[in-house]
Amino acid sequence: MNAASAKPSPAMLAADMAAIPILQFSESGQFAWANTQAEEWLGLSQRHLRKGRFAAHSPLCSHLADIVEQACSARRTVVALGLALAPGGPFDLHARWSDEQSALTLSVLPHREPGAKASQAPALGFGRMLAHELKNPLASVRGAAQLIRRESNIEAAGELAHLIIQDVDRITRLADHWSRVGDVRLGVRSPINLNRLAVRAMDGLVRADGTASAVLREDFDPSLPEVDGDHDLLLQVVLNLLQNAFDAVREVKDPKIRVETRFDTGPRSRTGANPTPLVLVVRDNGPGIPDTLGPDIFTPFVTSKPAGEGLGLAFAARIAALHEGQLDYESEPGRTAFHLRLPVAREMPS
Repeated sequence: MNAASAKPSPAMLAADMAAIPILQFSESGQFAWANTQAEEWLGLSQRHLRKGRFAAHSPLCSHLADIVEQACSARRTVVALGLALAPGGPFDLHARWSDEQSALTLSVLPHREPGAKASQAPALGFGRMLAHELKNPLASVRGAAQLIRRESNIEAAGELAHLIIQDVDRITRLADHWSRVGDVRLGVRSPINLNRLAVRAMDGLVRADGTASAVLREDFDPSLPEVDGDHDLLLQVVLNLLQNAFDAVREVKDPKIRVETRFDTGPRSRTGANPTPLVLVVRDNGPGIPDTLGPDIFTPFVTSKPAGEGLGLAFAARIAALHEGQLDYESEPGRTAFHLRLPVAREMPS
């Protein structure tokens, strides 16, 4: 039975009633299905769209095909914001890859201008989707690492496998955080030394890309008090900040990233109720954050990357707030700094 004559599934029937254009593509990026809204938006029927290359049907189809090809090639979800594709735009494209079905679903949504208030529902739904998509490949990676550790007699291989398993378990716990009704909640809290946390995050970045070691520098306050927090979540915040900085300096002639810790008695929390003197700073000499983004850089799905998810900084700001702290930044061309500000642990260990 071909796609044209197949009985529509309940999911397709629901998608056909959606108020936004929705299209489906095969793992090779070939057009498979579109709902009524998509047909009307493109001005083309499904029968026509199945003929020949999807990208060749119109300039609009060509733009969509670029995003579809990127998502299918990388086997991951891609989000592109604020694209001027057609009258009535700009639009946001959410190209969601499914490992289970080896297929891609493309949703077209009206673009939300930075600064406009919006429900958090799309971000929360993305959190559940992210958790779901992370867990399957992570389970496979963890199994491979366990096999390496079990079968190898080389000590170095065993240590590497142990690191892989540690990181996979940490990411799985983060996925669980996102999957709880889409929101993030603190797990087990413990005293944390920000210097050691920063070192572990820097090591993680270098393991992911060895070229990062040449651009990283540190300037730590050795007498810094501890913070009381969720280690996994705070580690992910610092990793996100480091990865953003590393992405920002890739095209810089003399790239530099500096990680600092210090005790600063000035700033307080957003509400002014709690002092946040523990500061971890990630500085880079990249091109800076575009003025058009401003404080909305911490809003889910807002990103300066052409096809990024726009969740890293939103996640980081949320985690800082859960720790009664805050995340802020200062930026100009050639100098950007993100400040993670946290309170001192209420009960210092004896």
